[in-house]
Amino acid sequence: MMRATAVLSMLHEPFGERNSARRLFRDRPVLWWTLERLRAARSIGSTAILCWEDQLAGVKFIAEEQDIYVLAKGPRCVVPAMDGVSAARRWAEGWRGGLMQTCEFDRGFHGPWLMELAVKLSADTMVLIDPAAALVDPILIDAVIHHAETNPEAPLVFSQAAPGLSGVVLRFELLKQLASVNSHPGKFIHYQPTQPCRDPIAEKACAAVATPIARTSHRFTLDSQRQVERIDRATLHLNGELMQTGAEELVRSLNEMESCDSLPREVIVELTTRRATRPVFMPAGQLAMGREDLSLEMAKDLFDQLAEADDLRLTFGGVGDALLSPCFFEMVQAARQAGIAAIHARTDLLEMTPEFIARLAATSVDVVSIQIPAITAVTYQSVMGVDGLSRVLDNVKTFVEQRWKRGQATPILVPVFTKCRENLAEMEVWYDRWLAALGSAVIAGANDYAGQIPDRAVADMSPPRRRACGRLASRMHVLSDGKIVSCEQDVLGRQSLGDLATDRVAEVWAQRFAALRSDHRRGEWDKHSLCGNCREWHRP
Repeated sequence: MMRATAVLSMLHEPFGERNSARRLFRDRPVLWWTLERLRAARSIGSTAILCWEDQLAGVKFIAEEQDIYVLAKGPRCVVPAMDGVSAARRWAEGWRGGLMQTCEFDRGFHGPWLMELAVKLSADTMVLIDPAAALVDPILIDAVIHHAETNPEAPLVFSQAAPGLSGVVLRFELLKQLASVNSHPGKFIHYQPTQPCRDPIAEKACAAVATPIARTSHRFTLDSQRQVERIDRATLHLNGELMQTGAEELVRSLNEMESCDSLPREVIVELTTRRATRPVFMPAGQLAMGREDLSLEMAKDLFDQLAEADDLRLTFGGVGDALLSPCFFEMVQAARQAGIAAIHARTDLLEMTPEFIARLAATSVDVVSIQIPAITAVTYQSVMGVDGLSRVLDNVKTFVEQRWKRGQATPILVPVFTKCRENLAEMEVWYDRWLAALGSAVIAGANDYAGQIPDRAVADMSPPRRRACGRLASRMHVLSDGKIVSCEQDVLGRQSLGDLATDRVAEVWAQRFAALRSDHRRGEWDKHSLCGNCREWHRP
């Protein structure tokens, strides 16, 4: 039997109490659970942990119990490629499909330092495992390593298991190549415009797992307090048996859990209703809003409330262009100071000076997504309502140059193509070009905002049978006047559930959103006019 070296990199995890060596799950550190579960894997020959100096004390206390090798890389420093991957994965849920062509096992990956570890331990084969994978299944680990043994020509072997249940096998030669170009292994499992091939999940590099393990939408990494509480609730009935519980039973337990989190996972905050464009697929320019900009004082109070969730994702978006808010940079700073780590801004990237673009490239935002739904100037004008494609492209170039000068990989710049009848012919060429240019590109579908604007969608993508809206359990939308509304479709505030001026976010989420979710579970969405007309209810 092949014996692999298990590597747990903590480089992507923060200092303080929010890392796997400090965060507790049932009175034990999460990292302890991960290592204890791994001990049952027969194909693991040795185990190593890669961490920062500020994480070392907590790591050594746990690692010494099991005689595990620890490589600490000194004081925390900027590693652009790895920081970019970390930012991309903060905005992904599944094991594959992240920005920058990342997969879940890319978190904490830095080729040169893993090479150093491989040389020190004489490791020909490594299996990368998230340190927060406290419920990793040793049977799945053995299976993926056995699959690598029977397919020696595959430099990378993976499975479609949900995040936190398994690992990925990496051979020394591939690690050496990745280290030389400072890249990450997930790129091998993503679409490459210049190297078309079959989907890797249909190739020998993919180890089969049971369908429930591959198809679940749940995550099993305990990398936030929300995840700790969620897994704890779902597995209470396994008390005393959890250490030996397999992946399929864990998936079943989470599927059967009905309770909702105390705060939303994602919050979209509208800073302004102003835009420099009039997109045919957006309410801006088609509906009268008349809302004031969100005040910095109100935003600061909101951020303080939201920061109680240590994995919250904050998007500055809504009807308007977030970057046109005169307080945009102050908003970002306030959110960061409150403790919100994941921040995303939506923009058209028009009407901005080179100085503003340079400042944007230096700001602490994970992702800046830009509406560029066209290849040609004519199509851009017909879809966006203004002749602005050349200016947008100039601004993109300025942004990339400024980010390069700073030696950073963030903010990640993501062109967005909203697919509608007017631009469909340019979609495929657009995607290949932007993916090759920036490493990230997103295609989104147009919608009619529950019948409030003309429908520009190419096709109705909603399934034939209606079900409860899944977003009501994870997302909240705040308008610039402080109204908390049911979702992003409610651009006019017709289904207001609360107000920042008078209500606490947690109470609105626990009570008024709960009532709306209850109506949806009973199939009574027609009680709410927008819900009844919505065709976006099936979106994750």
